[in-house]
Amino acid sequence: MRELWPSTMIASDFSPGGELHETDEAFMLELDLPGVDKEDVSIDISDRRISVSGTKRVTERNGVLRHSTRVTGSFAFEAVLATAVKEDAVTAALTDGVLTVTLPKATESKARHVDIR
Repeated sequence: MRELWPSTMIASDFSPGGELHETDEAFMLELDLPGVDKEDVSIDISDRRISVSGTKRVTERNGVLRHSTRVTGSFAFEAVLATAVKEDAVTAALTDGVLTVTLPKATESKARHVDIR
């Protein structure tokens, strides 16, 4: 799938896991962002490119931290979509640590079947 939708990581501390898939009507991007507040996420769309970036903050605690495997810091995800999208109809939700971005395809870019005569 990397050949169809190349994605790149940009100067970030960690790479969120996720998926980008396509239906006849839209592209769907899901990124795993547990512990990230929606106020700390930025989504930008330009032409066929989607960029998601943000920060996962360090949790404040009392006492001495002895060990941690949690990732914190900045993250960035960028992908080029196969076709144009309706930029004004894009929606996003952050639920249970998963960011879901729905990018409806532009009318002229919807897949269609062609009959052979």
